[in-house]
Amino acid sequence: MTRYGMAAWALCCTTLCRGANQSRYWIDPGTHLMWTAADNGSGVSRLQAKRYCRDLRLAGFHDWTLPSIDDLQGLVGEADSPSTYRITAPIKLTGWQWSSTPGIQEGEGWALDFGDGGRASVASGDSGLNRALCVRQANLKLHAERKSNEPAAVAK
Repeated sequence: MTRYGMAAWALCCTTLCRGANQSRYWIDPGTHLMWTAADNGSGVSRLQAKRYCRDLRLAGFHDWTLPSIDDLQGLVGEADSPSTYRITAPIKLTGWQWSSTPGIQEGEGWALDFGDGGRASVASGDSGLNRALCVRQANLKLHAERKSNEPAAVAK
């Protein structure tokens, strides 16, 4: 790959992975939960989703987990249009979201569809539409200390 190609790929990855001028996480001011700014972007089983969150290292934290179905439900809002997700947070979603909450039957877990706000008890091995959106309890004092130690963003 040429030097130009590498630079273009890096710019594209930065824009898609982090979002242009956006944080990689969002803290809900009401619950003090820290959410990743995007789900994992592809279909995974419930076990893969749990591993994804467990192994995630983001913003200096390593205690990410799958949210409960109730925590996910707390993010459901009104849709701006029929083709958008019903989410109250600045989070990029690409499908249904797995939760840590066990489903109705053995071997199932609850998943949430932000398209209509509905829940479903889904076979844990199903990976078609289900994604991993990770969350952690935010320690706001620690977060403020870490933010003050980060270099300031430079406006262009």
